[in-house]
Amino acid sequence: MLVIIVAVNITKEYGNKEMYTDFMVITDEWSLDRGGTQPVDLHNLGKYMDEEKGVLSVYHKLPSFHGDVNLIYRSKDVYTKVLVGNVSLYETNTTQSPFYNRSPGNLWNIVKISDAYSENVIELKIYMVYDLNALTVDCVMWGDKADIVLSILRDKSFGIIISILMMVLGIVLMVADSMPVYGKGRRSHSAICLGIFSLFMGIWSLIETNALQFIVRDSRILQLINNMVMITENLPILLYLDCEYQIFKNRFMRILGYLDVGYILICVFAQLTGIADMHDLLLGAQLAMVVIDISLFSWVIIKVRDMIKNHKRKLGTILQFVGMCALWISSLAEILLYVGSGDVIDRAEYIRIGMLVFIVCLASSSYIETFRLIENGMKVDIISNLAYSDGLTGLGNRTAYLERLESYASGIAGISRIGIVFLDVNNLKKVNDNQGHEKGDELITIASKIIADSFGKFGKSYRIGGDEFCVLMEGNEVQQNYENALLEFQNLINEANKAKWYTYVIQIANGFSICDVMDKLKIDEAVTEADSAMYANKKMLKGQM
Repeated sequence: MLVIIVAVNITKEYGNKEMYTDFMVITDEWSLDRGGTQPVDLHNLGKYMDEEKGVLSVYHKLPSFHGDVNLIYRSKDVYTKVLVGNVSLYETNTTQSPFYNRSPGNLWNIVKISDAYSENVIELKIYMVYDLNALTVDCVMWGDKADIVLSILRDKSFGIIISILMMVLGIVLMVADSMPVYGKGRRSHSAICLGIFSLFMGIWSLIETNALQFIVRDSRILQLINNMVMITENLPILLYLDCEYQIFKNRFMRILGYLDVGYILICVFAQLTGIADMHDLLLGAQLAMVVIDISLFSWVIIKVRDMIKNHKRKLGTILQFVGMCALWISSLAEILLYVGSGDVIDRAEYIRIGMLVFIVCLASSSYIETFRLIENGMKVDIISNLAYSDGLTGLGNRTAYLERLESYASGIAGISRIGIVFLDVNNLKKVNDNQGHEKGDELITIASKIIADSFGKFGKSYRIGGDEFCVLMEGNEVQQNYENALLEFQNLINEANKAKWYTYVIQIANGFSICDVMDKLKIDEAVTEADSAMYANKKMLKGQM
């Protein structure tokens, strides 16, 4: 989709070459005096403004014209007023709210001028709001309003399409993550976090095209949304990194996450109370974004280095590396553009493309295993049922159990903590020998139901041997889940034995362990620990008989 859009944008030609010609760009035709002898650079207004007065006037002599024409210009973080002599033709008119920023934001000013003022000198007064570095008046055009607006929208059509794509992609990621088919591949909700980030970036990018300012009556709300997105955009990326790589297990990254949340709350409090504008607090959000970008880029570099060292190819890591490179290259291009020319009409001109590539690459990386499952479709489900289910109990079999442990060790499962419950049905051999194998199968079936109705509520149950079972729990609450399940487990066994429905006593030993490091050696140690605890419990239960 991106390649098609770029190709169209580069090769497009308009049948009518005179499509937008009924206007003139007069940005460079202003002066500091009415006589036009002192040219002024509107791109560098700070060097002309008197900081104490906070007001600057620039002048332009109108040509001879007939009928009404329009003067259109963009202003940012300044109030403006247009006069002919002492007659005020226009001044910035904004809606008011105690929760808005002090400035009127980024807006297009449209001044209708009648031919009564033909060949007169117009005065443009500029009122400073923040400081000398936050003064912008540019893209000054004179002529037919429709032609000017259509010309600007045409020039920004590529940015508008990319922005809409990012928003659509964000919504798709969030909706797709809730679909049952994706849950088969993993339980991490990284796609939701990435979808929120994509939606935020799409909104910010669309506002930066300056196209919405023509159709939204209150441009100050756009400025507020723009600032809010820039301040909160770091949080979805931090949450994404935690879902994918469990970064919050690192104390530094956990503190960074808390600081980011605290910073967002401070910004909201400052805006609501009028202590400061969000505009004044953007620097902290930008610094946090730099730290997060560096952290993610460093992680990907380390993964790529290890991948090369071990002669392994992992498509997901390669995609992440490509996405990060696209983001950094586009960000660098945007910074160089900003440094070279100051404030520009579209601050996201280059970075939105890098952002889209970044989001697509990370989304593809997150879903690559799930896409394989969807590609196989129903065939995967049939094969899974045949190959990974125990025929007697319907629980997962030993193959499924071993593959799940392997997925934890390889990181495919995206899980950071597991609880392992080992269980063993006592006296199965005795029941088989004395009452027959049919009764032995009945005992296994009853035991499997008790296990599934208790421990199975909090994890995946497997039959890994004749009378051996295992339940794998996931998440940070595995200890509490085990304790809750254990109470239910014991109650179910007691109820079954008290009812005296069976010709044997149901007795199931269990052992539990927790693994916090998804490494094959550590997982094997946790399995051994759970197995040992189970045999200790089995010995104790036999002593009670």
